[in-house]
Amino acid sequence: MRPLFITWEYPPFKAGGIAAHCEDLTTTLADQGHEPVVVTFGPEEEKEYRDGVEIHRVPSTDSAADTISWAMKLGHEMEKKAIELDKQKDFDLVHAHDWMAVPGATGIKNTLDLPMVFTVHSTQEGRDGIDSEYQQTIHNLEWYGTYQAEEVITVGREFCEEVKHTFQVPKDKINYIPNGVDLEKFDSHSTSLNYNDYALDWEKIILFVGRMYPQKGPGHLIEAMPNIIDSNPEAKFVMVGSGATEHYKGIAKKQVGDKVHFPGYVSDKELLSLMKTAEMTVAPSVYEPFGIVPLEAAACETPTVGSYVGGMKDTIIHEYTGLHSYPADAGSIAYQVSRALSDPGWADWMGDKARDRVEDNFRWEQISAWTTGIYSKAVER
Repeated sequence: MRPLFITWEYPPFKAGGIAAHCEDLTTTLADQGHEPVVVTFGPEEEKEYRDGVEIHRVPSTDSAADTISWAMKLGHEMEKKAIELDKQKDFDLVHAHDWMAVPGATGIKNTLDLPMVFTVHSTQEGRDGIDSEYQQTIHNLEWYGTYQAEEVITVGREFCEEVKHTFQVPKDKINYIPNGVDLEKFDSHSTSLNYNDYALDWEKIILFVGRMYPQKGPGHLIEAMPNIIDSNPEAKFVMVGSGATEHYKGIAKKQVGDKVHFPGYVSDKELLSLMKTAEMTVAPSVYEPFGIVPLEAAACETPTVGSYVGGMKDTIIHEYTGLHSYPADAGSIAYQVSRALSDPGWADWMGDKARDRVEDNFRWEQISAWTTGIYSKAVER
């Protein structure tokens, strides 16, 4: 099968989890004998082959007034590239990822008369609400994607119900397929962390990974830090991610001084080293359709304290592969982090069980097979 992937982010250009999701899925599809082609953003038009996947990058514009305008221009360029490629490639379907892919993917669907699959990674209503005209426009694009698609995929079990009810998607065309983890990438990585770049020799790293944005809950973890340190003076918080870093850094430094470190964005290799070295990760999100961080940590045999919300209800099994905290509750975060720190043997055991569960349930080979089943349904409609 030859699916055409339309995604606004694909490594090395990435802003969140969509880039890794698309790369891992297309690479696995190629390994299984399919011929995925990716059309995505790039600063200039170029073509490359990587891990069996053909990737075409097209530019958008530097003069867009907002992200919607930027996405519309990108969609136009994507559609032109797809029409050009279809003359040689003869695609079986178009697979769109998130709302910024909708303008391009729906144009391609209708111009080339292709079935469409739409993966929803999050919703505007869940992320920020739909209070403004701008937010309503994004919400409408998400709805249009679900309307135009023959099949809709969601990345979380609870999130599947959210998407179904938010956009009134018929239950016979909505599907739950989780994200996955490329275990080989984690296993082939040898830890080479300069520990003193992040913490003193006697300190234990508590790791946050995510955008510095309210949805990801960094403020709730910062609020919990003093209570954690009171009972665990060896704790050192490392907050990895881009976004409103200076805002959260200022608040955290006032709370706990040099017991918190904000390195900003770090490379994938450095992040893997941090995950393998940390005592635990903390994922205090208030909205999380899936939540890849607990799975990535699990691949490193590191347990996660994560909010009992969205996809983390599935990716963490409380007191077995990690610990759940109440959403937006600093006291609950402090309690669960302190429990794990006070019993390192138990924390290590949870990390081992988390790794076992990833091996059994979240391999890309499984996820790719489920996805091609959805492709077949879309083509047959």
